[in-house]
Amino acid sequence: MPRLIIPIALLFLATLLVACGGSDNNNASATATPTTAAAASPQPTAAEGKPTAEAAITGVADEPVRFETTDGVAISGHLYSAGGPKRKVAVLAHEFPRDQTAWTGFAQELANRGIDALTFDFRGYGETGGDKDVSKIDLDLEAAVRFIGSRDYPQVYIFGASMGGTAALKVAARLELAGVVTLSAPTDFMGLDARDDVANVAEPKLFTAARGDDGAPAAVDYFMQHSLQPKLSVIFDASEHGTDLLRGQSGNLLKKQIYDFLDQY
Repeated sequence: MPRLIIPIALLFLATLLVACGGSDNNNASATATPTTAAAASPQPTAAEGKPTAEAAITGVADEPVRFETTDGVAISGHLYSAGGPKRKVAVLAHEFPRDQTAWTGFAQELANRGIDALTFDFRGYGETGGDKDVSKIDLDLEAAVRFIGSRDYPQVYIFGASMGGTAALKVAARLELAGVVTLSAPTDFMGLDARDDVANVAEPKLFTAARGDDGAPAAVDYFMQHSLQPKLSVIFDASEHGTDLLRGQSGNLLKKQIYDFLDQY
């Protein structure tokens, strides 16, 4: 299925394209230059240090949480909420080599919009600590989803940035969710491989990447070609990777795509 390429200067036109494009499940599409779908997996950019700390949004609660994986790793995270009835929650999986703080600002924004958000550190990162093992981070994400399921949310979504997106597809292939959103997710990375899993994800899917982000657009092509409906891909005319897309020139448009996705599904 073709992907959508959106220049920022044409924001209004891009929004119309998303609204008017269609498939069997009302997913947006538009013509684009074909790429070799499985040619290369994007290699996550090694960011220096951590993102600047985000100022707390008034009225959004930050609850430190802890839960355990099936192989005995204690995972630390934060649940952001703004009160009111429970409806939707997003579990946010971070990229390499960052930690959960890369999601903090967006998690607070989600909570402020009435969508609770759980951030957490994969094994070996941030507050979780211990030894890093990227090949097993899907176990950490699965534990996060099962933990948030114990809080009785009717709809649970997974958002994954870079390697977190790869893990998200693996977990979505074996758990029931409301939807999956990926930012710059590679098909495979450091022993973590979602190429076979993506075909088994029945939930609505939103695959996003920047056109100038190495192999990220090719990975989106692969996911689109090998996944079930409903699915949507958006390629931004930018070069940022992972959660940097939320803070770059495409940030507002990406957020709109995400909010529209959450509203639809």
